[in-house]
Amino acid sequence: MTGSIVLTACGSEADKPITDTQRQWVDAFCGGVLPGLEAGLELRKQDPADFAAVKTAYLRLLTSNATAFAGAEKKLKELGAPEDDLENVHEQLVKFVTESAKSYGDAQAPVQALEPNAQFLEGAEKALADTNVVTSPEDLRATFQELQKRPKYSDALGKSAPCTEIRSKGQEVGQQ
Repeated sequence: MTGSIVLTACGSEADKPITDTQRQWVDAFCGGVLPGLEAGLELRKQDPADFAAVKTAYLRLLTSNATAFAGAEKKLKELGAPEDDLENVHEQLVKFVTESAKSYGDAQAPVQALEPNAQFLEGAEKALADTNVVTSPEDLRATFQELQKRPKYSDALGKSAPCTEIRSKGQEVGQQ
């Protein structure tokens, strides 16, 4: 009996079942990405000749991303790193969502000022590029890949409603 207690006490964090807080962290991670993905799909569905609809959809994309990333930043900061050895992953993710929220938020006014015409998309993309402060966009993919390597997080990603939606929407993008 004593031996099993010692072994349990020495078990790594990876061996423990996922906690509710860790599940919330996974949901916050995916929840920050999902609204922008949905808005991006909506933008792609617009008739490129309907400049007003394209502009409305593009502004929705900016607003959705700014709001979702800001919400993810707040939630991730509240929750903290899900495990000690994920502190660096957590910090990279918080930096990514913070910079992304600022980039999309800062692009809203310049894009709103653009005329809905044939040059709108080009101008909107330039405005977004000009306001982009994301220093490491690859951090998002790296975070996802790091979590996929860990069985309990891989399982949590599979069970998380926002993460499942991302996979579903990602398949939609692939089919378009």
